[in-house]
Amino acid sequence: MSYSHTDDDFGGKESTNSYTLDQVEVSWYFDFNPVTAQIDIDYEGGDMLVDQGFVTYDLGGGSAITAGRYDSMLGFEAFEPTGMYQYSTAYRSNTETLTAEDLSVSDIISPETNEGVKYTHESGSNFFGISLQDGGFFGDDRLGGDIDVGQDAVDITSGYAVEAAYATDLGNGFNLFVGGLWETADAADGDVDSTVYNAYFTYETGAWLFAAEYIMTEHDLGAAEIDIDSFLLMANYSYSDQASITGRVSGVDVDDVGDATKLTIAHLYAFTDNLALCTELSTVDYDYDDNGANGDTLEAGIELLFTF
Repeated sequence: MSYSHTDDDFGGKESTNSYTLDQVEVSWYFDFNPVTAQIDIDYEGGDMLVDQGFVTYDLGGGSAITAGRYDSMLGFEAFEPTGMYQYSTAYRSNTETLTAEDLSVSDIISPETNEGVKYTHESGSNFFGISLQDGGFFGDDRLGGDIDVGQDAVDITSGYAVEAAYATDLGNGFNLFVGGLWETADAADGDVDSTVYNAYFTYETGAWLFAAEYIMTEHDLGAAEIDIDSFLLMANYSYSDQASITGRVSGVDVDDVGDATKLTIAHLYAFTDNLALCTELSTVDYDYDDNGANGDTLEAGIELLFTF
């Protein structure tokens, strides 16, 4: 649960406050060696849904096959608040204004959760994974094939995506990840093609953790093309067993639309193994290419995290 405050200079000098139960997620893990399974039930925004639900068969030798609904392998930042160093994510703002074709840009930078079949292999310090799934951004719960609903064809009539990832421990605290996603779909009003390239480095030494990420996203929506370049630089310092402080610089640049740069500082304190408090202060600077408009927002958040 969290409290957040936003001062929006870009959107007309507005000030907003929010206090809400952000998310409740309960995960079930099943182990029937060599078969395991996981089901995540998620309550968020007033809705209850299955966030993840998949079965994994251990092939031995570090290889496994997974089928069901699962999170993307791409992206440095965790999908769940309990795995993050800050309250907010790098490429999203409380007053997000960069949009194109009625799409929020942060929603189409990197894929999140889809349904498919995935092969993974871990050997020593190396990881490889490849996934065939119903989509990346615009999938509609089916893998290929055409479908009609009554007399009207649905927006996405067929499609699929392939996601691949490779990670390796370079030694001396350095780690490298590279991955990508390629999605194609047939829509009622034209073809849809999306490509994502993602790479990030991490370096850990003593109490410090450093990370640098770059994401290049291209969407061909038939009538519109959207090219997005995103990056983050992060440093985390654990100054005690219970507390850490994090600084982050992130940016999103949308061709022919505009760009946004976000500066974040956050503090995480663990009262117990189960209860933690995250406080954050962020500022986002917007600059539009087409009309020269610019402005900024100031965002503050306090988040209480309970894990069990």
